[in-house]
Amino acid sequence: MTRLSHDESELSDLIHPDFVNQEAEPERRHGPAGAAATGEWLRSCFGELRYDIHRIFVDGDMAAAYVTMHGTHEGGLPPGIPATHQPFSVEHVHLFSFADDGRIVEHTAVRDDLGMIRQLGLLPSPSQQ
Repeated sequence: MTRLSHDESELSDLIHPDFVNQEAEPERRHGPAGAAATGEWLRSCFGELRYDIHRIFVDGDMAAAYVTMHGTHEGGLPPGIPATHQPFSVEHVHLFSFADDGRIVEHTAVRDDLGMIRQLGLLPSPSQQ
């Protein structure tokens, strides 16, 4: 189990100043401050947030992590969607590029957002339709 840090000083050792998170909103997209803001936003949305890391693959200056994200929906998703307080567990693949100094310079992900939305009860599953 790995917890997502949102301490900017801690993240600056891992995140390059030119970091771009392709998955984040513009105000949380760049640098260690953006990574810290993303961590804070995720914790405001999802109580008991944690990631189980299943596999990490590295090739040169790139890495991929196959993980399962767990949490409870406590709010913070797009306006108008109330907290469901439902637990969820979804698989992700996170892709990272590294700068010459070894710090992360780019992040993108493949996530099962539809699966999460269904687990939160915000959309019926195919068996319920």
